[in-house]
Amino acid sequence: MSFVLELVKKAALIKMDDSFALKVKESMLVGGLLSVFEKSRESLSRLTGGKLVLLGDIFAKLSFFCLLFLLAGLGLPQFAEGKEGLALISLAASALYLMSRLWQAKTEEKAGFNLLDLAVGAYFTANIISTFASHYMVPSVKGLSKVVVYIITYFTIKNALVQRKERLPWLIAFALLSGIAVSLYGLYQYKIGVAPLATWEDPSVENKGTRIYSTLGNPNLLAGYLLPLAPLALALGTTIWSTYIGRWQGLVRNLSLPMSIAVTALLGLAIVLTGSRGGYLSIGGTAAFVLLALSFYFLSRKPKLIFPTLIGLGLMLAAAGLAVHFLAPSLETRILSIFAGSEHSSNAYRMHVWRASLAMFQDNWWLGVGPGNTAFRLAYGLYMKSGFDALGTYCVPLEVGVETGLFGLISAGAIILMCLSRAHLIFYSDSSYRYLALGLAAALVALMIQGLVDTVFYRPQVHFIFWFVVAAISALSSTEIDKISRSKD
Repeated sequence: MSFVLELVKKAALIKMDDSFALKVKESMLVGGLLSVFEKSRESLSRLTGGKLVLLGDIFAKLSFFCLLFLLAGLGLPQFAEGKEGLALISLAASALYLMSRLWQAKTEEKAGFNLLDLAVGAYFTANIISTFASHYMVPSVKGLSKVVVYIITYFTIKNALVQRKERLPWLIAFALLSGIAVSLYGLYQYKIGVAPLATWEDPSVENKGTRIYSTLGNPNLLAGYLLPLAPLALALGTTIWSTYIGRWQGLVRNLSLPMSIAVTALLGLAIVLTGSRGGYLSIGGTAAFVLLALSFYFLSRKPKLIFPTLIGLGLMLAAAGLAVHFLAPSLETRILSIFAGSEHSSNAYRMHVWRASLAMFQDNWWLGVGPGNTAFRLAYGLYMKSGFDALGTYCVPLEVGVETGLFGLISAGAIILMCLSRAHLIFYSDSSYRYLALGLAAALVALMIQGLVDTVFYRPQVHFIFWFVVAAISALSSTEIDKISRSKD
């Protein structure tokens, strides 16, 4: 275990954060911008006699409220098609944060840079290069504008959490409120047998059934939206229950764990009822990830329980399989269709798109075709097989490679690797945010597994959550840096 922990520390690059932050502040570009910003603050403070500090604090609170509303509003029906509204909320939060810093809002800590920021910056740079090197530059600029919004959102959330990490549970809670409401409406749709908006099943392979889509209008999108929220719900309740044990014996603490289990079950049921096969794969992979993490953590301290635990997990898996077989045969058919190969029309469609997209990557592996689905579709028309049009590659790593080339693919991979490594270290430290770190890592795993076979990752309802997860892990790794550095097996 000590060897694994040291290997993870190297992948996380924690020890290089301080030197990187210093070099960034001393760099000509960033250092110059920071110098101008600091001088502007000092000049404004002298002109006002420091009387605008209170206004700065108000801006900081408004910025945080905007972030809360952003996460709580992802499931609202008016944002299902009107995606510009979500961008405006995010940009408003960022603008208010900058104004709060300009007017010297009181903060507990100063936001610093870490190497995860470098990976994010490298990914952003890859998108910029791909845009202006693209044969479809004008459509790519539109795609780049979306990337700009997401990157700005990442830094806004990260800096807000670095200043006060106690905000993280509130952000998760507001995201869960939306997830709960969306799931309940989805269950109502299942009860009334809502009519499908499109043909999502292959009647030659499986029976036609009700697939819920709630306020989002697409069952796969609904699954992608709820998948990261389910582990976050369980992590939030566990954190509240474990953090305050012995100190807070009130009703909230006592109900936190059962309530989180109930919310997780609700979200999980809604995901199952979407009929999203990528969602089913993600549920299995995420559950395995969480169980393995908890098993390694606790069984390394009590090795005598390893054998009984393995037997228990095996019996649970067998019971779940039997329950699906005898109680939900239509669900079993849907799951087995994943392995039907090209006999299932949806599988065959994805295979054709993957082949065409791989050919696109092979021809544009260095710089990509440019970010955004418009640039992708213009290029894809040169490679697609007739009758198999697509908005994306139905595989996130392949999409990143096609759009931004090898540099973008490497930087995106570095973001995922560093996030998982840093979350691992926080989980193995004595941090009170241990279980939230595990939940964030599980949320990232859930998104990545579904993203291997689906295209909803780039929809705002899913992509904002992705950048929220990355920002939260980055912020926790900065605020918990001392504990991480001291963590040992």
